[in-house]
Amino acid sequence: RFELSGRQEDLEEAISLHREALELLPAPHPARSSSLNNIALALWTRFKKYGRHDDLDEVISFHRKALELRPAPHPERSSSLSDIATALSTRFQVSGRREDLEEAISLHREALRLRAAPHADRSASLNNIALALSTRFKQSGRHEDLEEAISLHREALVLLPTPHPDRSSSLNNIALAL
Repeated sequence: RFELSGRQEDLEEAISLHREALELLPAPHPARSSSLNNIALALWTRFKKYGRHDDLDEVISFHRKALELRPAPHPERSSSLSDIATALSTRFQVSGRREDLEEAISLHREALRLRAAPHADRSASLNNIALALSTRFKQSGRHEDLEEAISLHREALVLLPTPHPDRSSSLNNIALAL
């Protein structure tokens, strides 16, 4: 309902209920990683809406805990890696902590390794790494990062033939990198 109405009370209640549900699922409960992910997503929503930095730190913490419960070859491991990397990239944009960007790139690479073709999320992983490398290029001026970003964007585009709904975004990513 929060996404429809924007009522902060709904989001706060959802976060509270997710916390309560998590308390009922101690490790090694098989649903604990999903519960950790759910609370992270609710906190992510609040961070995106209100910009509270402590929410972003908590998002990263909960995603890390979920990842610990999803060792290889867990089917959701690549998603957990990608979620942490995305949150770290965002924290880098907010705080400028270079180690967050470096870790994000590393985690995006690990997620990509788990998303071999024809994995449905491979193009997203390719674009995520490319965007993080483009960010690092803007910070450091390392041309290798820019060249790799362009190459990865092109590889992602190949996986998104017309009329794929993400093709235009992929084309824009390449154009912006060029």
